[in-house]
Amino acid sequence: MRSIQAGIQPRHALIASIIGIAACVSLSPPPRGGGTVPVMRGVYKRGSEQIVRIALETAAKELPPEMRAGTVIQPSSDGFVSWNGKRYRGTLAISQTDTGYLVVNNLPMDSYLRGVVPLEIGNRTAAEMAAVEAQAVAARTYAYKHLNSARAFDMYSTVQDQVYGGANAEKPQSDAAIASTADIIVLYNGRPITTPYHSTCGGTTAAVSEVWYDQPDEPYLRPVSDKIPGTDHFYCDPSPRFSWTQNYDAATLRAVMERYLSVYTNAPKSGLGRITDIRETGRTRSGRVEALSVRTESGTYTLRGNDIRFVLRDPKGAILNSTFFSFDQDKSGGEVSAFTVNGRGYGHGIGMCQWGAIGRARAGQNYRTILETYYPGTTIGRIAG
Repeated sequence: MRSIQAGIQPRHALIASIIGIAACVSLSPPPRGGGTVPVMRGVYKRGSEQIVRIALETAAKELPPEMRAGTVIQPSSDGFVSWNGKRYRGTLAISQTDTGYLVVNNLPMDSYLRGVVPLEIGNRTAAEMAAVEAQAVAARTYAYKHLNSARAFDMYSTVQDQVYGGANAEKPQSDAAIASTADIIVLYNGRPITTPYHSTCGGTTAAVSEVWYDQPDEPYLRPVSDKIPGTDHFYCDPSPRFSWTQNYDAATLRAVMERYLSVYTNAPKSGLGRITDIRETGRTRSGRVEALSVRTESGTYTLRGNDIRFVLRDPKGAILNSTFFSFDQDKSGGEVSAFTVNGRGYGHGIGMCQWGAIGRARAGQNYRTILETYYPGTTIGRIAG
């Protein structure tokens, strides 16, 4: 997913299908969250027992001398296994594929989360602990939802799923948040949900189809205002990318269009010609750009949703912060000579706004309130094994 530090995400291949689970059979109070929650039994194992398989490499070209395909690497005397200079809990399974070596870290869910949560939410203050707890629950729910018996691993260790840094990434604060929310997950109609999250919504979150336009909407992933009641401010105001500007001159704009436009439209891979006009062709219900029409000397091409971010990159290749923007353009000699994007937010905008969660924690909201706000219509449940 998108971490608050990395801040960007590739478009997801799909929103995973709902996994059926057993009926809730009893109630228990969640730690520090208030109220009672459904207890789920017989479908998943608790976090200390549930093994999750994380792909550290999917096409490694070579292995260290002490490793070979078809083996499982056990922890050394210090309790860790090592790969590419990083320490990991659990074991490493090595297998050979058509493209190289697949390296999978097998470890308990709780240990996996210790290497995820600090990279996704960053170092927070004591007053922001509820945001760290909310991140722990969101990351746990995402991981249980993506257990996948159809392939050799459950998740990638990158933003393609959740950023995972192994034991090297672990921090006392996030460890405490994982422990205080032990086995708590987010449910909709008694089932675990997909829990996308992002750095900064810029004022309101988005529905799935506003960004990932070829994916169906979910009732618990719909626009949520981040405005602080009774003010003109937003909970995610403190984000360094709450608002931003990105500028292109004619040469830079043409360069990014030449390189990336053909990946997301039927534009030619070369000979695009001058960029003569860019127009907005609609707004989504949360106020994001629905599509851009890019007119060039070779034709007119339409960019939709999150594809816009992957084409309008900066000169270093970083994708556009969000689709929550307006723009101005100047023309000279029939060509767009300057293109200025004024935007808000950082990331896809769907689900939990991490900086919004931080702002809400500062305002005294607990992790349960934060999660039930950003995933409307959901409840909090506990896995009992």
